[in-house]
Amino acid sequence: MKIKVLNPFQDGNPLWLGLDRPEEQMVRKVFQTITPDTVGSEHMMAGLTIFEPGEASSVHNHPGSEEFDFVIKGSGEVICDGERQSFKQNDFMFIPDGVPHQHVNTGDEPLWLIWLYTPQGQLPKD
Repeated sequence: MKIKVLNPFQDGNPLWLGLDRPEEQMVRKVFQTITPDTVGSEHMMAGLTIFEPGEASSVHNHPGSEEFDFVIKGSGEVICDGERQSFKQNDFMFIPDGVPHQHVNTGDEPLWLIWLYTPQGQLPKD
């Protein structure tokens, strides 16, 4: 197997989540980049999500997977059990197995978030 260098915008699988309910502002652009389909990965799944100002993910979890997030640019909050924790560019986040959470862009510029699940988990459906 070879090392692969990937561009999430060219090599990733683009998904636009939340477009069916734009009034809820849970819209974000997801680029699944490290997957069994794109690189043959066996143990992890990773990609990039871009949130415009005010956009958020749905409250979701990844049963059976731990999640790591890295903030490339922008700022926001991660919400868990009603508790809000702020994050900014260059911050890491660790989300334990199965913990419900929501990412929210509270800033005035796009939020770029790299995410990784291991073992491979499922993206939220909305």
